[in-house]
Amino acid sequence: MARKVWRSARSGVVGAVAAVILSLVVAASAAAADAGLTPDQEALARSIEGKLIAPCCWTQTVAVHDSQAAEEIKMQVRLLVAQGESEDAILDSFVQEYGEEILAAPRAQGFNVLIYLLPVIGALAAGAALLVMIPHWRRAPRAEPVVDGPARRRDDGRADLSDRLDEELSHFD
Repeated sequence: MARKVWRSARSGVVGAVAAVILSLVVAASAAAADAGLTPDQEALARSIEGKLIAPCCWTQTVAVHDSQAAEEIKMQVRLLVAQGESEDAILDSFVQEYGEEILAAPRAQGFNVLIYLLPVIGALAAGAALLVMIPHWRRAPRAEPVVDGPARRRDDGRADLSDRLDEELSHFD
């Protein structure tokens, strides 16, 4: 029993030491990559970081997310930029590793083209409908309601009441 406890405690310590060593290696690599970037490369790296979603929770871009996974992706991006890779090549490598969901904005290919076209088509259709309807609305006279039968008698009674009210109120002027 004591041996099992010792093994589990030892494996926990080994895991913690491995995590610390990995963090130090990642931090050192990131520092080395940051130190070697020109201002243009730095701008490219930041642009790419804004186009990738952090794979730990899939809610924010890598540029603003604060997690170990986001920091690792930032380091990878900076290393690839320092090696001279193009933006498309870097994005393609992350898509191959994580799938299309790593991209903050879907690429305009295949079915995804509709995401970019539908708002434009909708705006054009609404504009065309307005161009057709506005002249029609301006020309169309307002039709007077046709009143027959008992409804007409009620209107006549209301007209009499309206006349009587006007007459009585005129005394107060």
